[in-house]
Amino acid sequence: MRRFSGLILTALLLALCPARAEGPDDQYLQIYNLIQQADELNTSGKAALARARYQEAHTALRNFPQGYPDWNPKLVSYRLNYVAQKLAALSEKPPAAAGGGTATNAPAAQPDTKAATSTSAQPVKLIEAGAEPRKALRLHPKPGDKQTLKLTVKMAIETKAGEMESPAIKLPAITMTLETTVKGVADNGDITYEMVVGNIGVSDEPGATPEVAEAMKAAFAGVKGLSSSGTVSGRGFGKEIEFKAPPGSNPQARQLMDQMKDFYTQLAAPLPEEAVGAGAKWEVRLPIKAQGMTIEQTAAYELVALEGERFTTRSTLTQHAANQTIQNPAMGGVKMNLAKMTGNGTGERTSDLANLLPTAGTGKVHSETSMTMNMGGQKQPITMKMDVTLRFEAK
Repeated sequence: MRRFSGLILTALLLALCPARAEGPDDQYLQIYNLIQQADELNTSGKAALARARYQEAHTALRNFPQGYPDWNPKLVSYRLNYVAQKLAALSEKPPAAAGGGTATNAPAAQPDTKAATSTSAQPVKLIEAGAEPRKALRLHPKPGDKQTLKLTVKMAIETKAGEMESPAIKLPAITMTLETTVKGVADNGDITYEMVVGNIGVSDEPGATPEVAEAMKAAFAGVKGLSSSGTVSGRGFGKEIEFKAPPGSNPQARQLMDQMKDFYTQLAAPLPEEAVGAGAKWEVRLPIKAQGMTIEQTAAYELVALEGERFTTRSTLTQHAANQTIQNPAMGGVKMNLAKMTGNGTGERTSDLANLLPTAGTGKVHSETSMTMNMGGQKQPITMKMDVTLRFEAK
């Protein structure tokens, strides 16, 4: 059941939103966050601060291949060139206090134009801006705002080890509540929050094995009361997070706490920088890490409705993981060789810009994984298929 509890939370993370990477992926994303911060500072006219962030990212990108020479060199080179161009543009831009009004304003318009056309270097790439009227989508809850989200997850798993094929397992539906309080909103739009995991329930629905339901209830018992504090940008990007386990939590709860980091840091759908209207489309490409696997994920979003502060998006995602050695924490840290992993899914969510979390949504994900495991000196092939449905709504 420790394996099942880990799979359940991983499926929940993948169904709801992209996750945060670790290891070299994590370091790369930290560098990318620096670039994103620099872009936002540059757009808002804070050239000196933007230059410092770009310089920090430039140094980190130059050092990155020394530690990870085989990690996507084309992408690292692309980001390095992008940052170098930004630094060059800022170096050519005259200070705000220099010269007369005409001499200062004319060159200053050029970096703004470049920023508007450089979205291909962003994790969010705008494909279509959509119909008029358009608006820039930014989350703006107020300090003290509270929101409770109820999640319901259903899963079915099929596994095959060697020639032995296990019957499909239908897991009982899991319900979970997340209680969120906005602690503050910075001038740049960053939102600090605190979130507490409330009640977790495991249903006794028809078709599910009673013994499985009881074991799952025991595994999730120590998760209630898990709390976190973190920061999310106005465009929905998780920046930092800190966890606190409840008193007397069991080992499974502490393990699941690590699994939930990705979910907490990507609560909201990443929003484009540009103003958009109904029919807008954008794409998010990021490496993620789940169950020990480094996965390339592409999520495509469509803005199907926009009325005032309220909007609805539909999404599709594709996932692919190539051959790699993985160490799955839900499998007791056993090392396995991943042959391949593929996944696809769809989702829909309704959000309100005045809230940190979505107000309602659904999601479906199907994944297939092939790997080998060393058992008694022999390689044992293992395949797994997993289907997940997710529903969430504000209470």
